[in-house]
Amino acid sequence: MRQNIILFILCVSVIINVTGCSVTRFTETRLGQGLKKANKTKFKLDFQFDYNASDKSFNLALAHQPYSIYKPRITLIDLGAGLAAVGIWTMVFYDNWDHDNTFDFTDDTFDWYDSEWWEKAVLIGVPADILLYWTFAYPFDRKSIKMPKQLLTNHPYRIVLPDHGYKGVDYTTTTGEEQIRIKEFLSQLGNTSYLRGLDSLKFRSITDISGKQHRRNYTVSPFFFPNGNGPDPLPKLKIQTKWTKNPIRAGEKAILQITVKNTGDTLLRDLVVTTSSDNPNFNNWEHDFGNIQRSESRTQAISFSSDTGIFSDNVTVILYFKAHIGNVGQVFTEALDISR
Repeated sequence: MRQNIILFILCVSVIINVTGCSVTRFTETRLGQGLKKANKTKFKLDFQFDYNASDKSFNLALAHQPYSIYKPRITLIDLGAGLAAVGIWTMVFYDNWDHDNTFDFTDDTFDWYDSEWWEKAVLIGVPADILLYWTFAYPFDRKSIKMPKQLLTNHPYRIVLPDHGYKGVDYTTTTGEEQIRIKEFLSQLGNTSYLRGLDSLKFRSITDISGKQHRRNYTVSPFFFPNGNGPDPLPKLKIQTKWTKNPIRAGEKAILQITVKNTGDTLLRDLVVTTSSDNPNFNNWEHDFGNIQRSESRTQAISFSSDTGIFSDNVTVILYFKAHIGNVGQVFTEALDISR
């Protein structure tokens, strides 16, 4: 009896792996081994153009975002093994139903108990393999895996004023993440007195990739023309961040307290803080602070959940502050320790 059980398990395992390797393929893909078998890579352009009101400059990022796609090729051996397995299953099923070989199934019943152990293995193994593959392995086989970005260095781009005759300046990336100050940009355009008194000003960044032109627009509103050493009318922020408890245990709520004070001379409208983190529980959160009056201080908290199953982790959360005039304040980074 014990020997028959062992043979039965071995046979089921062999049938499952021969007919499609569903268990092996599923395990490899979940463990990331499928990347080694990737047969297609696609690239998506990551072109960002944003404004930082704190130092009156544009931040431009230009990179290729590669995606590795695992799509297993079905070889003739795979196809042959699959058809053979289905054929064997059909033969075994027929043999255990039509006992008198008359092709008349009305008087016959399926005989499970008198079938051989290998026949039981075939009857269970082939459908189990099909079920495993289509339920678990198939979606992961075709999963698109995001790979590290490839910053574009030494690549030309241009910043123009589309509403003012497309006057602009040509640049070349150095690191792929560039900073262009408005004052320096305008100084290279010559006479810009026509820009004084404008309420807003549209900027456009342009670059060509593989013969295709890509554009990003940003409108600075309100726009204040650089005028030497006069008072800065833009809002200024004083920001403080801290965890209410650090470290925390796995499964506990992590609460990040944020205090913002408008130290500028004007109203700060539509202030929003967003988060970025490698941990999905802490990534892509958005919290709205609303409008903050001059000299007003406001404290709010963001609550995150943590996984109960992890043993230990060190989470880094990056905070970005953005208002109606673009990015404001500096970028903050907070670390959190999670233990079991």
